[in-house]
Amino acid sequence: MSELIAIIGPPGSGKSTSLRTLNPTETFIINVANKALPIKGYKKNYRPWTPKEGGNMVNTSSAANIIKIIHHIATTRPEIKQIIVDDSNYIMAFTNMARAKETGFTKFVDMAKEFFDVVTAGLTTLGVCS
Repeated sequence: MSELIAIIGPPGSGKSTSLRTLNPTETFIINVANKALPIKGYKKNYRPWTPKEGGNMVNTSSAANIIKIIHHIATTRPEIKQIIVDDSNYIMAFTNMARAKETGFTKFVDMAKEFFDVVTAGLTTLGVCS
């Protein structure tokens, strides 16, 4: 049975660095902040992904893209045991900055809904909810 796990901690506490303990052949990383991973030699183990050519890492902060990628990987890549959404807080932060000049509360509802949809996509993929 699969599980959804959240690792929470302050910046610099080793959340991303802990990815070095995972087997790259079983791991897919969605890099929301488009940052270099703090893992020596990560470019050798985590190649850019395209649907046709494979790979095991993609840079995107779009909630809609993340959801599509989670479903695609879950249905077409049986060797992938872990899908990591690294720096998921940036899903909301980037939307917040892109919509900074908007007034009202609608943008905050939209940001929360986008994040909720990403989490729900993970849970749906695991068969926890439908």
